[in-house]
Amino acid sequence: MSHLDESRQDYDLDELDRRLIHALQINPRARWAALAPIIGVDAVTLARRWERIVEAGIAWVSGHPGPELRGPSAILEIEAHPAATLGLAQEISADSEAFTVDLTAGGREMLVLVATSSMDALTEYLMMRVPKLDGIRATRAHLFTSPFVHGGQWRLRSLSAEEIAAVERSIEVSRSPRGRVDSQLEDQLLRLLGADGRATVAFLARTIGVGQRRVRDAVAAMTAQGRLDTRLDMAKAQSGRPVHAWYFLRVPAALVQRVGSVLTRIGEIRLAVSTVGQYNLILAVWLPTLAGVQRLEAVLEEKLPGVSIADRSVVLRTVKKEGHRLNAHGHATGEFSPLLTNMPQPNPSFE
Repeated sequence: MSHLDESRQDYDLDELDRRLIHALQINPRARWAALAPIIGVDAVTLARRWERIVEAGIAWVSGHPGPELRGPSAILEIEAHPAATLGLAQEISADSEAFTVDLTAGGREMLVLVATSSMDALTEYLMMRVPKLDGIRATRAHLFTSPFVHGGQWRLRSLSAEEIAAVERSIEVSRSPRGRVDSQLEDQLLRLLGADGRATVAFLARTIGVGQRRVRDAVAAMTAQGRLDTRLDMAKAQSGRPVHAWYFLRVPAALVQRVGSVLTRIGEIRLAVSTVGQYNLILAVWLPTLAGVQRLEAVLEEKLPGVSIADRSVVLRTVKKEGHRLNAHGHATGEFSPLLTNMPQPNPSFE
């Protein structure tokens, strides 16, 4: 992905683009030849369309560490002096530990999703790195326990049920995913696929300097073993749901699992995770209008009796999303920092 010129905002998605993006949400590494008969245009047209979408920074595919490689994570609320907020967000975005950074209106100026290689590293980051930054007034951390919904599950609604099923059938399943992948190869693949989750096997093999069969088997094994999670993300302004909001809920402990299963059926929700902290369930949603924030709140209260919505915030700007830096319009700039894993890492220094 090339660096995006901030002035280039002239590419608007049409219905064909949206159908293509929806298909890639389902099967991010699908071959163009497999998608062509489903979407109804030839493979060359699909490849050209996707290249334009990526070049504009509107959508991108990334391969991230899967659940088996993710270390401890947290949502960090930051209260900051207003004049310092944007500068702080840019500084925090340079940290590998901070994989998503939102500027918000509400009870906090910033929300940061943090992931580290170990609990010690998470503690050091939350207690030593961030609180020492100039301009920060207070921080509150909420440790992740169980995710119910993640952003990679969110979908546009541009394909029919039959087309969705056809795309799902295009997903290739390896017959031999059991072998453990060499840790060095795994790390190299995560770095390359993080920047471009649709990088071809030929490109990956050539860049790393190994055979294509080895790369193909490694990607299949990492995916099957939960060590690689390939997903499509996109600019919310182009999604048809440009309003991004966070809800902070308090749920009776006995109801958390039941509530989590209900949340998976609410299409506006992009993230739902149980946490340890002041709140025990936190949601991120994308909505068509600002008025939808209150409407969805009413829906949640109706569907989830016994659950209280303790607070909410609306995102004013996302500076970093799943390792990708975004410009003021929410488009990917091409700058990417790989997400940290639970594989051994050098000890960080926050002097």
